[in-house]
Amino acid sequence: MYALSSMQSVRSYKFPFASYPAVRLALLLTIGILFTFYFSLSLQLLTLLTFTLLTFLFLSEWINRTTYSLLSVRLSILFYTLFLIFASSLYYQIREKSTQKRIENAGVINIFEWDEIEVRGDIISSGKSSTGRPVYEVQIKETIFEKDHNWYNPYKIRLYGSEDAGIDISNGKEIHAVVRIYSFPEQRNPHEFDYGQWLHNRGIAAHGELIEIVNVSETGRIGWESIRTSVQANADQLFDEDHSHMAKALLLGFKDDLTPETRQQFSRSGLSHIMAVSGLHVGFIVAPFWLLIPFMWGSARGRYFGLILLTLLLIGYAGLTGFSPSVLRASLMAWFISYGKLFHKVRNSINLTAVAAIIVLFINPKQLFEIGFQLSFSAVFIILIIMKEAQELIPIRYRYGFTGGLISIVLVSVVVQLGLFPILVYYFGEFSIIGPIANALVVPLLSFTVPVGLIFILVSPVVPDALQAGIIPLQFSLNWIQWVAEFLGSQSFSFISVSENSISIFLIWISAICWIAASRIYAIRWKFLILLLCSVNLYFIEKWIREPSVNSLEITVLDVGQADAIHILTPNGSNILIDAGRWSPMSNSGDQVLLPYFEYAGINQIDAVILSHPHADHIGGMPALLEGIDIGSIYQSDYDYESVLYQTVMNLAEMNNVPVNLLSAGDLIDIDSSLRLFVIGPEPNAPRDHNPNNHSISFKLVYDRTSFLFSGDAEVEQERRMAERYGDFLKSDLYKVGHHASNTSSTELFLRYVDPEITVASLAFRNVFGHPGKNAVNRLHQFSNNQFYTSLNGAIRFESDGNVIRKVSWR
Repeated sequence: MYALSSMQSVRSYKFPFASYPAVRLALLLTIGILFTFYFSLSLQLLTLLTFTLLTFLFLSEWINRTTYSLLSVRLSILFYTLFLIFASSLYYQIREKSTQKRIENAGVINIFEWDEIEVRGDIISSGKSSTGRPVYEVQIKETIFEKDHNWYNPYKIRLYGSEDAGIDISNGKEIHAVVRIYSFPEQRNPHEFDYGQWLHNRGIAAHGELIEIVNVSETGRIGWESIRTSVQANADQLFDEDHSHMAKALLLGFKDDLTPETRQQFSRSGLSHIMAVSGLHVGFIVAPFWLLIPFMWGSARGRYFGLILLTLLLIGYAGLTGFSPSVLRASLMAWFISYGKLFHKVRNSINLTAVAAIIVLFINPKQLFEIGFQLSFSAVFIILIIMKEAQELIPIRYRYGFTGGLISIVLVSVVVQLGLFPILVYYFGEFSIIGPIANALVVPLLSFTVPVGLIFILVSPVVPDALQAGIIPLQFSLNWIQWVAEFLGSQSFSFISVSENSISIFLIWISAICWIAASRIYAIRWKFLILLLCSVNLYFIEKWIREPSVNSLEITVLDVGQADAIHILTPNGSNILIDAGRWSPMSNSGDQVLLPYFEYAGINQIDAVILSHPHADHIGGMPALLEGIDIGSIYQSDYDYESVLYQTVMNLAEMNNVPVNLLSAGDLIDIDSSLRLFVIGPEPNAPRDHNPNNHSISFKLVYDRTSFLFSGDAEVEQERRMAERYGDFLKSDLYKVGHHASNTSSTELFLRYVDPEITVASLAFRNVFGHPGKNAVNRLHQFSNNQFYTSLNGAIRFESDGNVIRKVSWR
């Protein structure tokens, strides 16, 4: 009898959707935003669909009131669901169109790239870039192109300053300055952060450099930015320089003064969340208020007074921290929960979190694509859904004591770290494994540090002397937090590097969370288990689809500016790099482009590096590569070259036991059995001169019926020798243009024999050499049907199946 009733309860179980109306609405809002983001429907069509669905919804509801039927109810639910999705899509697209229109209206500014213009506007935010350079976002009110030629179209611009400006430039002030407009940034390589899109997402139409500050004045208006700046100045006065940087990051979420090394150590130790200013901080701020709630229950006036006090407290702290998504989410949740406690309303934390998400997305739908929003709300939902099950692992005799509390801190850290694994590896490629220990050592201190530190910062201008004794334990706490982060974050075992950009891993993530949450509900846990297994299979299918097709050859001409770097992925999975980009005293292509690119692509070994010749714009990234990734072999010519950079490369190759093979015309390079690499230059007995370009390693790569020709920086003399010796053998489908499309290369004699269908040149848009040469461009246009330039296109990728070469998108 008991078994029968159990089976009936299992079959009759239904998920209580009615208990989570905000969750349903948040999901539909998210689906609507994502629909518009991934599928481009016109605004007119979206409007038509939305109002059509609204009409059908009203009709179905009217039918329900007159002749109730199961079909009409289901139709009402369907129309309601679709209406909310398309209404969300319409709202998002209207917001996007409005932002795009403002940016397009200000697009005339980018016509003046690299020119200097005068601007007047209000500083709406200030901080520092990742390199420590001052950076400002300014709402421009007036632009002066020439004398008496003023333009009053408003727009936002991001400006970079210098440390030695000597003038107080802070939030809320009005600035009149001369600025140089930079070229608007584009994503140039597959691994790179799309800085231009990030600027547009923030409504910024241009960026540039502060050349001269004409005047800075007070606007006379009091806003949150000026208040926040004032409070940050209080922290600078209260603490010494070392402690003030940490205090502002920990208490106010202002991390601009922290060094990149410190940020990385906090991330790798699993403590970056304590500087995000989130629910943890809001909880410590609101905790004293909750102690007063029982005294406010007695009268309606007391309850309303408490609600107003709480609202002011939360708005004030959110304003001081810049209204970040994590603080908004936590503040909204704290407000709703406190409201429910004051007025004896039902409080469902999952539902309230969804309400907070709806409000944030309604204010700015773009927040859905911000990592701060994703991390904040994901962490809270994971805690609310899984933590109850996780706490069952704590023995009952410890669960409600001090030991249980400490174990709970570790458990929360473990649950959140594992729960956020897909997001962390997708965006950062790293995952902290030391986080639970670090949080156990740090989080208990925050219950004292956060509220006391914030009070000290706020009241320090009033009673500065009275706080001197109390500042000592705060400094000790800040020192301890920083030491834990630096010590644990600097250990090699503190984190693991994971390269994962699969979308289906998020489906695995959602399925796993739902399966764990439903582990005690037999009726649905097996369904989530099936969904989890299907998600895993989908993940492997996606990986298989994303892998280059069987027997395909992939060639990526990377954008390394005025230099060369080409990655070849062979049909059998070998990796070849032709040249390694440029070197300068401030940077090199190895650190800036190549190592991040290989990490993004999940490549941990380069089987062969072919260095065409020893100039700095072809071997510039080699020192970084030799120290940062395994290299099987180096191939180069026997041309002797005296430079510190070249000798450094040779010494590092010897230290790392990387064999260096010398090549000349007539050699074969054996790297992949599916390919044939014929070396056609330089001639073994070619006369020596002072121009390494004419001794470039040149070779023809043949894959089945497709062929590719690479000639380094070969100029007229070497091209003539190759044409005379090899003639029609030079015929190739794709020609990597020699010497950055200089007039001294790609000669008519040479191109007549190569006769390429496709040509691709690697060069910078602005360079001192005047590349590409006009004559070279004309010759390339004459002898090939498709011409590509990294200066115009960014990185360019081609794929061959052995029969046809196709240009493929990496974006």
